[in-house]
Amino acid sequence: MQIEKANHIRAALLARGMSCRSWAYANGFKARTVQKCIQLFAPNTGRKPKRKLSIEIITKLSKTIEVDLLGEGNE
Repeated sequence: MQIEKANHIRAALLARGMSCRSWAYANGFKARTVQKCIQLFAPNTGRKPKRKLSIEIITKLSKTIEVDLLGEGNE
């Protein structure tokens, strides 16, 4: 699956049986923070997270959906 937009990330989580909210709580994050990170740092935005929490969220999401969302090619 090609992941480009925030909705694609949400769909990939749903395909694994998780909502953004359930994934957030399972990984110790607040649901709204995860939703905001997905919206701000989806691949089509061209933005990269700079803060530690945002990087951690996007990195864990990348591992969960098995797609490199940071675009670093090291996963």
